Amino acid sequence: MHFNQDTLDVFHLGPGHTDGDSVVKWKKANVIHMGDLFFKDRFPYIDLDGGGSVVGYRDNVAAVIAKIDDNAQIIPGHGDLASKSDLLKFKHMLDDSINWMRSNKVNGLSLDEIKRMGVPEQYKTWSWAFINQDKWIETLYKDL
Repeated sequence: MHFNQDTLDVFHLGPGHTDGDSVVKWKKANVIHMGDLFFKDRFPYIDLDGGGSVVGYRDNVAAVIAKIDDNAQIIPGHGDLASKSDLLKFKHMLDDSINWMRSNKVNGLSLDEIKRMGVPEQYKTWSWAFINQDKWIETLYKDL
């Protein structure tokens, strides 16, 4: 699509937040709008009942990282304007969360036991009003 002397690419990456998310990239302006595929410094909402996927969400974030350079400006669905390093930090949280939950499940921990333990210390501040650590743990547990 062409708009204001720039080319906009709109692409769907597969199940992530839901099964119908799109990302918009302005080529000349070097801006990308991720919508609900990026909650800056917060746990994301992954709508499992709407076709969302924890691993798909992480993979979609990785695909966007591969499409942008270090100077890209990123408009998250929630939070302040961001950079590629902010998006990488978000992806690391997703990777760590997935690995942490898989390990807990392999070790036979129940959802209640994991909730009592809480998320790893470095991610406690990612909890917010809509997706607190208990909701994030439930999402991870249910989908993984």
